[in-house]
Amino acid sequence: MNSTNKTKASLAQFEEFFSTIYKDDVLEILEKYPDERSLTVNYEDLEKFDPDLADLLITKPEEVIAASQKAIKNIDPLMKEDMKLNIRFENLTNNIPLSDLLSEYIGNFVSADGIVRKTDEIRPRIETAKFECRGCARIQDVEQNSGTRIIEPSLCPDCGGRSFRLLQEDSKYIDTQSARMQEPLENLSGGTEPKQMLMVLENDLVDELNPGDKVRITGILKTFREERSGKFKNYIYVNHIEPLEQEFEELELSEEDEEKILELSRDPHIHDKIINSTAPSIKGHRDVKEAIALQLFGGTVQQLEDGTRLRGDLHILIVGDPGIGKSQILKYVSKLAPRSVYTSGKGTSGAGLTAAAVRDELGGWSLEAGALVLGDQGNVCVDELDKMRSEDRSALHEALEQQTVSIAKAGIMATLNSRCSVLAAANPKFGTFDQYKTLANQIDLPSPILSRFDLIFVIEDKPDVEKDRELAQHILKTHQYSNIAYDIEPELLRKYIAYARKNIHPVLTDAANKVLEEFYVSVRTGGMEEGTPVPITPRQLEATIRLAEASAKLQLKNEVEASDAHRAISLQKRCLEKIGMDPDTGKIDIARVEGRTPTSERDKMRIVQQAIKALEEEFVDVPVNILKEHLAENHDMSEEKTDEILRTLKAKGLTYEPRHGLVRLLED
Repeated sequence: MNSTNKTKASLAQFEEFFSTIYKDDVLEILEKYPDERSLTVNYEDLEKFDPDLADLLITKPEEVIAASQKAIKNIDPLMKEDMKLNIRFENLTNNIPLSDLLSEYIGNFVSADGIVRKTDEIRPRIETAKFECRGCARIQDVEQNSGTRIIEPSLCPDCGGRSFRLLQEDSKYIDTQSARMQEPLENLSGGTEPKQMLMVLENDLVDELNPGDKVRITGILKTFREERSGKFKNYIYVNHIEPLEQEFEELELSEEDEEKILELSRDPHIHDKIINSTAPSIKGHRDVKEAIALQLFGGTVQQLEDGTRLRGDLHILIVGDPGIGKSQILKYVSKLAPRSVYTSGKGTSGAGLTAAAVRDELGGWSLEAGALVLGDQGNVCVDELDKMRSEDRSALHEALEQQTVSIAKAGIMATLNSRCSVLAAANPKFGTFDQYKTLANQIDLPSPILSRFDLIFVIEDKPDVEKDRELAQHILKTHQYSNIAYDIEPELLRKYIAYARKNIHPVLTDAANKVLEEFYVSVRTGGMEEGTPVPITPRQLEATIRLAEASAKLQLKNEVEASDAHRAISLQKRCLEKIGMDPDTGKIDIARVEGRTPTSERDKMRIVQQAIKALEEEFVDVPVNILKEHLAENHDMSEEKTDEILRTLKAKGLTYEPRHGLVRLLED
């Protein structure tokens, strides 16, 4: 059967298909026109109706889709001549990975999954061009394809002229937009660069995609020749877009799933079961697992009347000795969360975290989403955060607190959402953690970033016979049997979290408020005396509120009770005591956590300055060895501590050394 006969057969088959199988759908879409201009056809329905026609759609999509659009006009006399319905096909059986979409598929109808990497601006494209003959002024209409070149009439039928003028204002236009997607991150094997594909969207499909969306694209694989290089490049002319699971809230749950979830929530040990099911291949680290479990549920997002948004997402930083499973925990979380991005700080730039301004196919500029934007409404796991360059780390400031990414590059000013939880890991500067030094001195991270994390955990690798034996047995058993005993299967846990995030938005009760208020005031009371450290700030209170809300959400409760507040306070206290306890005073000092100079350090700096000032009356330039003797006798300060403080005072510009072994105060 030749091409013309096949097209006629397709037209007749589609007329029958629309007038019988899809009769109600056609009538419904006609009623909604022009608000809705597309009729979606399930490919499986077409395949059941006529397998040959379904096969022809795969190999000759342009002809078959044109026949389907003509058929729908033929069967309905109510359709006006200028009405144009788009026929879109979903559930295509030949879903092909982007990496396999090579030249053999050019011209075929294909389906592929991917993450939207960037979208360009919407532009008009001429659909029907009107031309005026320069000789006799006759007007001709010429249908245009989706290419970049304008197709002119070959000959004027009246005067035989070959010179024409395009009437731009009288021509018929259609909206068009190009976008780019890359293959899903979970499909990549180690060391593989994700394959990217250009997409062309037209008509009512424009403005349907945003950077970070995970979608299934159905369309025709085409190719075009680049004018500059002369090389051919593939793209998908999109026919249908289907959003895939990209947020916890978008997971589809059956009635059976909901019954299992509600039954599980009534388990009195649900809290422990969820903690044990978080990264079960890693032994121990209960506090870290509890925090991550609460992070996956998140607190309650609040929009205040003045437009201020209170974030519900929790940010966690894990600092630990090498080889304790930090990266493995991050990898597990990135797989458990449906919309999650994993990245390593060493290979990530600031633009790679936020967004980059890149040239589009037509030479204009567009934004390409980075990790924090791709992970919007999900989780972003950043390994080796301390290995990032300082100029790149600054990109995190706004994203962590305001949950937006503001860009002003190449004339583009935009604010993108990055409403995600950040789970980061870092190593101590000197290999192992030293509790006598502040956190900021041991991690290569600035104070503003440290202060934005709700919880910071330090995991030390200390030898312990009993714990080491248990860990060795756990690792050996995992290697021997290659299976893990789950308290809750990962798929059910995923659905449980999805249900909680979608349906449960707990509010604080008066009882919980009182517990949190007492905690904040009582801890702050310890810092009222002059010279004593400030234990916590409002930032820690807000973090504790988010933890309490997440605890209630974990149990599918609509109210945050006193027990949730106590659980959140307990976790916050354990975290602060580990990293915020000043060994000199035995008190919690929030400055140690947030990377500022601790109160005890400031006191010692003041003592050293006063000692230098007193000795300057006897010596113009104070000998360092005499200063050390004076401080050791009067203040019990070691030589090492004196050297350390002198280095700090010099770095801050408070002292200087006129000659080696001498020190002098700088006047204010």
